[in-house]
This record gives sequence, structure tokens and C-alpha cells, in this order.
Amino acid sequence: MPLDLSAGDPAGLRRRMTRRRLLRGAGALTAAMPLAALLAACGGEDNGGAATTTATEPAGNETGSAATPGTASPTAAANPEASGGEWTFTDDRGITVTLPSRPERIVAQTAAAAALWDYGIRPVGIFGPYRMEDGSPDFQAGNIDLDAVEYLGDYGEMDLEKLVALQADVYVDFALYDDQLWYLGDTEPRVKEIVPTIGISMQGVSILQSIERFEELAGLLGADLSAPEVVEAKEEFAAAEADLKAAIEEKPDLRVLVISNSLDQIYIASPEWMTDLRHFADLGLDIVTHETEDFFESLSWEQANKYPADLILVDQRPGLLTQEQLNAIPTWTSLPAVQAGQVGPWYAGAPYSHHRFAPIMRELAEIIRNSRDDIV
Repeated sequence: MPLDLSAGDPAGLRRRMTRRRLLRGAGALTAAMPLAALLAACGGEDNGGAATTTATEPAGNETGSAATPGTASPTAAANPEASGGEWTFTDDRGITVTLPSRPERIVAQTAAAAALWDYGIRPVGIFGPYRMEDGSPDFQAGNIDLDAVEYLGDYGEMDLEKLVALQADVYVDFALYDDQLWYLGDTEPRVKEIVPTIGISMQGVSILQSIERFEELAGLLGADLSAPEVVEAKEEFAAAEADLKAAIEEKPDLRVLVISNSLDQIYIASPEWMTDLRHFADLGLDIVTHETEDFFESLSWEQANKYPADLILVDQRPGLLTQEQLNAIPTWTSLPAVQAGQVGPWYAGAPYSHHRFAPIMRELAEIIRNSRDDIV
């Protein structure tokens, strides 16, 4: 989880590596302004009553959208017809969001927005990873047209005034630790007072389940799931999956370690927690499972050889160590896989869609085929 924090801030990296999977260090709220004052300043009212949530969501979340009109494009690109009645969706936290009609104005965490985008839904705003230092899109933004959406900030620092002004009908993020939303941080209670929230699981399930949930949500939001590009993406996903499984079967003894990093620690990922790694393991890939009850096991660089592996996959999110910085760590360069040149990318945080994961599996299949399985 990660992003634009510089590798020179290992303490910040440590904070985000622990509880919310490589999240940025705790961010301040956009402003200390009380919610009622914030809504009033934007021309809206607190607790508009347009939506209800049920089940396990904490008190204070049963509010609808309010505020001044926004200018972003409508949510459903493939099927813009408004729904004819009440709209309901139960998310992976067990929370049911009920609205008078189908939501049209979606704000979402960036990778969640990108997943919906691949099925034809066009969010009006995104929150989280955005652009690289050179101005190019972060890979977690997928195919989003970043010039066509409002940007609300990064982890824990949502611009609540923009959220209100966008008149969002719902906010979509990833769910972890049962009921938390990945990117909101300390702003979560305030966001829930402004707009109903939806969480799709990113923990302890296969990526297949999470992709299916985003596809289901997109369909309910008005996407045409029979559109040629959607059907083609699913077919390519199936073909890439079959290719990856074949590559894994060709190298049954290949041992794989998946990591993230900071200047003073290496973080071991596990298929028990990560949705993409669980799917790869389900296909037969022998991925190291760490010994902690969390997304990552944190080790000092002196312990980097705790889990011997033939192939190492490294977190590609911005803000982590560069290749040059990794190469300056003796215990990294001494690892057998590194010495053998068997190091590849891990696209943690990539959008959960058929379109995005097909090329990821194709690339991994090629890496596996080009790797020796007798390094350790």
C-alpha cells in the first residue's frame, strides 16, 4: 500500500508498512473545520438523509451527499440511463448502502476508480496515487484519464471541501482488517459523515473474488458488462491465467519471495494476506508465507536471507527504494536470487480488473520461464 513518500523517510515508511499495508504515515485532516461548517461553506447541509447504511458501519455514517454542483462527467459511461428505483449494494465489510436511485457521481480511491474505469464507469473524483514526478500517471491509476477527474489528495489527507463540492453519491475504497477503508486514515469518520462508503476486500481472498466484486459493482453502477472491450479483457485474462499456470508447472521447484522495502527494513509479503499473491499461489506458485499475522513481516536488512528464494519480486510503488539504493545494501546484493539476476516486479496496488491483471500475469509467466529453480 504506498506512494509518493521519499525513500529518505524510513520512519514514515515504517508507519505505513505496518497496519495499513505500506500506507503513508498518518496524515492530517484537510482542515479542522467542523463538518457542519464545512458543508455550509460549500452550500450544503449536514445529514442530507438521501442515503442509508446498515449492518456494521459505525454511527454517523447514515448521510447522503450535499453541496454545490460539481463539473465532472457522469459516472456511468457505458450505460448512462438513470436507474428506475432504489439502489442497494452490500460491500465486503457487510455494510449495505441504500440510495433512492443508482449513484451517478462516484469518488474512489485511485486503484478502485481505475478498476471501475476498466468496466466503463467514470468516477468524478479520485483519492490516492496520482502522477509520478515526471508527470506521467502512477501505474495504480490504470487507464484513468487524469485530466478528466478531480484529484482530492493522497493517503489520509483528503480535501473534504472538494468532496462536498463534487456532490458525490458514494465513495469506493478497499476494505482491510474487517471494517477499515484502506486510504482514508484519520479522515475516515469525517468522510463517512459526508458520503456513504463502499469497501471491496483486499485482504485474505483471491484477486479473482475481488475482481468479480468490482465487476459486480460496476454493473450495478450502470456499466455494460457485455461491451466488446469488457468481454475481450475477460478472455485475455483467462488466456493469461492459463499461460501463467503452465509456466508455473514448468518450474515446480521455483521458490518465490515477494518484498517491499525501506532504507532500514525489508518487508516480506504473504499470499495469506495479499489477493494477487493468493491467486498466484492457487495456481501453484511456491511463494514464501511469512510468520506474522499481518500483511508484512518486517525484518532488518541483516535478516534479508531469512527466507531463501530462487526469484524475488519487488514492490514497484513509488516512494520505495530505487534500484541504486537497493544495490548499496550488502545483504541485498548477497542474496542468491539477486546475484543470479532473478529479480522481477511486484505490482502491489494495481487496479483489480481483468484488463489490468492480464498483462501482469503475462509478464510474471515470462519471468518464471526465464528463471532457474535451483538457485537455493
